[in-house]
Formats: sequence, C-alpha cells, structure tokens
Amino acid sequence: MEYYIGLITMSAIQALLGLSVYVTVLAGRVSFGQHGFALIGGYMAGVATAVWGWHLAPALVLGMLASGLVGLVVGYPALRIRGVYLAVASVAFAEICRNVVQNLFYYRQEVVGGLVRKIGPVGHEGFRHISYFYDHGFTREMVMGVILGVLALTTLVVWVLDRSQLGRRLRAISEDELAAQTAGINVAWLTTLAFGLGAAIAGLSGGLYAHYLTFASHETFTILMGVLAVAYVLVGGTANVVGPLLGVAFFTAITEGLRPLQEYRVIIYGALIVAAMLVRPYGIIDHKLLVRLRQWATFLPRAKVRAEARVDATR
Repeated sequence: MEYYIGLITMSAIQALLGLSVYVTVLAGRVSFGQHGFALIGGYMAGVATAVWGWHLAPALVLGMLASGLVGLVVGYPALRIRGVYLAVASVAFAEICRNVVQNLFYYRQEVVGGLVRKIGPVGHEGFRHISYFYDHGFTREMVMGVILGVLALTTLVVWVLDRSQLGRRLRAISEDELAAQTAGINVAWLTTLAFGLGAAIAGLSGGLYAHYLTFASHETFTILMGVLAVAYVLVGGTANVVGPLLGVAFFTAITEGLRPLQEYRVIIYGALIVAAMLVRPYGIIDHKLLVRLRQWATFLPRAKVRAEARVDATR
C-alpha cells in the first residue's frame, strides 16, 4: 500500500510541474528549465520551515513568490528568443541555479543526541532535514492528501485562467503573435506574465517535492525533470488543462508497467513514447477530440429527449 501512496504522491508533484509548462505553452513558449524554478521554490520553502520555523502554507507561498519573481525577470529577455534558442537559454538558467545552490551555505546548528546537526543548505552536501511533515505527525496518507489537494486547487486555477479572457489572449499570442499585437494585445507583458505564473507553479511543485523527500540538492532537480515536464504536456496535449495530467498518468503507467523487463525497459519505453507521438501528434487531448466530446455532450441529451418522446407517443 505504501508503494501506491508514494507513486500517487510523486505523480501529483510531477503533474504540478507539467501544469507549469502548460501555462507557458499557452503563450507559445516552451521552457525546458522548469526544474530551475522548482529548485528555487524547494530551497526557499525549505529554508522557511526548517531554518526559520514557518508554517508550511506561507513557506510554500514564499517559494512560489520567489520563483515567480525570478520567472518574470527571466521571462522578459526571453521575449526576443523562441524555439530551440529558448530551450537552450532556459536550460542554461536552470544550470546556473544548480551551481548557485551547490555553493550556498545558510544553516543553523542544533545538538541531537550529542551530535551537531546542520539544518539548511550546506553547499554540495545539499539541504537536509526538511522534515515539517514528519515533525508535525503527518502520515503518508495525510501527506498524499495535502499534495493532491494542492494539485486539485492548482488545476482549477489554471482551468479558470485558460477559459478566461486572459487565457484567450495568451492562446491568440501562441497562434499568431503579430496578429495578436495588431489586435491591441500587449504581447510582451502577457508573455512575461505567463512565464512568471508558470515559474510560480514550478516553485510550488519544488516546495512540495523537497518537503516530501525531506531533502533537496542540485542533484535532486536535474535536467531530466525539466525535459519530462515538457513531455507531459506534449504527450497529454495542450488543448485542455487535463492534458498534462494525462501525460503524467501515461508516463507513470509505462514506467511502472515496464519495470519487470529490466534492461529492455528503456528501449520499449522510448518506442512507446514515439508511437504515442505518431498516433497522437498533438497529444492525447487535442482540439479535434474536444470538438467530438462537445458534439457528444450536445447529442446525448437530444437523443434522450427523442427517446422519451417516442415512448410517450406509444402510450
């Protein structure tokens, strides 16, 4: 049972990271450096609870704000680049963050059982003892519930954003930036805002990740995390906020399902991803699927009314 609890918890954290990429994709930008923002959020939230003694909620908010502000700063110069150049720049930014925390020393000491324990970032040794959950008696089930609750709330916020006027403007920028600017949309501000919002969600993911593992370091937030965050969105689809969630479910299912195959797992894993991209080039949830679902949603009530009318006519 603990295995499944851990699997669901980690999937929820990864889903938050996928949602952070989804927000930037709304504005037509793809960032492969979301793990850098997650690292900032994880370290800031960890310092707030472990070193300063804060409650978890304001600590996570602090991590989000720090990541979001850095995202705004990074997002503005990123307006001038797109495509592969933005991907390289975002990865470079994340690597800078990893090098900074590798040389960051900010900790307090306490004596436990006659031994001196360092609590806080200790350079390349990482950030240990981020133990808010377990110091306050949280069980694994409670931790999973908290993280799932945060995921549900974040998904709702992103869904509302996507369906709002702001979301429509972001999608207009993604479709044709020049046409959107001609229509009076402030492309520079909205694109930077999307980058900042995506960074804030990534910071939230990093804060929860650090507290769940009780540990963070430059080796925890790697480039693989950033690449997978983009893959969740590309495989799941960008037409709806459910896409990144399905992308995480897809990757989790094939990763765990292929575990018994051992050395052949990586080969089959890659082949399945390629097959999924060939079968669904625009993701599991694309615009065509949404149109079909809307048609079914309007057809079924009408069909029910017609069936009831025929039954009444035969009576």
